Amino acid sequence: MLSTEDAAVLSFTHDNALSAREFITELLASPACPQHTMNIDQLDGYLRAVAAEPQTTTAKDWIPLVFGGDLPYFISGYLTDTITNALIWLYNSHRAQVLNNTCELAFCCEYSPDKAARLQSEQWARGFMQGYIFWQDIWSQYLDENQTSSNLAVILPLWIYDEIDDILATVSAVADADYALQTGVTFDDLIRMFHQLPHKVIEYGRIAHIVRSNSVAEIL
Repeated sequence: MLSTEDAAVLSFTHDNALSAREFITELLASPACPQHTMNIDQLDGYLRAVAAEPQTTTAKDWIPLVFGGDLPYFISGYLTDTITNALIWLYNSHRAQVLNNTCELAFCCEYSPDKAARLQSEQWARGFMQGYIFWQDIWSQYLDENQTSSNLAVILPLWIYDEIDDILATVSAVADADYALQTGVTFDDLIRMFHQLPHKVIEYGRIAHIVRSNSVAEIL
């Protein structure tokens, strides 16, 4: 059963998400933003990972990292409330994809030996890893197989541990294909990993739902 928040997310329109994306794309390219602000591809990957929501969250928790760690009180030419609302719209578009088990990427999932041709996919994957790190404490709590007695990890399906490792290996390879090749990943495996990225991202969302369901069950 969907929560009230998730039911509302699914009511958002595609046009609203596009308008928010256009605004945020312009904002992130502005020199008025803090130095370590994400670009739009990093942001998309980051929001997709955070929007899997193995636990509930709020905008004030995940927005600061978009700007390098602190939400600026003022960005010349932009209203803070407008920025926040647009980011929430964009976040909700990713949350809707998680709930619908879809993955819409703004780039082609094809490996290319040309690093410039991989730039979007690499930036997206690096953002996704930042989103994974955002939830790292939650994942550690539920996926630490070495925990004993009264820990929730023991009631999760055993296949989840290997699947999470495989998801992270896939995203990491896309994030830095050159390094993956240097560490023993073959060209054939790299091509396969790029092709599998959308499927792995969807699977990540499904696993987050399982973790969240177990968390709710424990509370009840």
